Amino acid sequence: MIKLVTIDLDGTLFDKKKNISIENKMAIKQAREKGCKIVIATGRPISGVLPVLDELEMNTDNDYVITYNGAKIFNAGTKEIIFSSTIDGKAVKALYNESLRLNVNFHAFRKNEELITPKHNEYTDVEAKINRLEDKLFDFNAINDEDEFLKAMIVDSDENLTRIIPLVNSTFTESYSMVRSSKIFLEFLNKNTHKGHALKALAKHLNIDMADTMAIGDAGNDLPMILAAGIGVAMENAFPEIKEQADALTLDNEHSGVAHAINKYVLNV
Repeated sequence: MIKLVTIDLDGTLFDKKKNISIENKMAIKQAREKGCKIVIATGRPISGVLPVLDELEMNTDNDYVITYNGAKIFNAGTKEIIFSSTIDGKAVKALYNESLRLNVNFHAFRKNEELITPKHNEYTDVEAKINRLEDKLFDFNAINDEDEFLKAMIVDSDENLTRIIPLVNSTFTESYSMVRSSKIFLEFLNKNTHKGHALKALAKHLNIDMADTMAIGDAGNDLPMILAAGIGVAMENAFPEIKEQADALTLDNEHSGVAHAINKYVLNV
């Protein structure tokens, strides 16, 4: 029996207009009433997901949320940090220099969730807007080696990211968890940090067997939790490599694919 479900936001729970369908809301509500834990798992900071938790009424002391692609797990009610993982300032400076070599834009999130960037750009503006944050200009060469960061990001056009990903120095691809969370975002986290690890950590915290978990997603940053879950579900609109490795497929995000999966595997209807 599925006791814990982790759900991605963009491209999964959200439709193209960033809305949550009535069908998705109803399925989530019914699953929770049945006793199943429903948890949002997103690359966003807590500030960017609070409105969603409020909309779904998943903001109590019995609710949890996975943020920063697994770098932080919060109790959604108390805001207590259940799990946190960071990379150091030395790593962020090295990644920043790599972005200069590749001629792409860059920003990073400090441990206190401050968003910093070496220069304003349209992609960091998108990040700031969707997460209700202000980006702060910062000299990355002034970062201390021991400073702590949740993640660093190369941010640029779809075309540029596709071009540079094969060119990223293997030192970085081997030393960090590198995930493309959207067409314009390439993220670097602690090597052991991803949504799959966060799902395992939360399941352990809740004393839930991994066989009793389900994960639903569409993008590269969702693959670890799709592989880790008892049932890994890919959206119809998911990247091809995600669909190939998932246990099951559901409808796309324009047709309440989340509800379809919950109805089938949790509610058995």
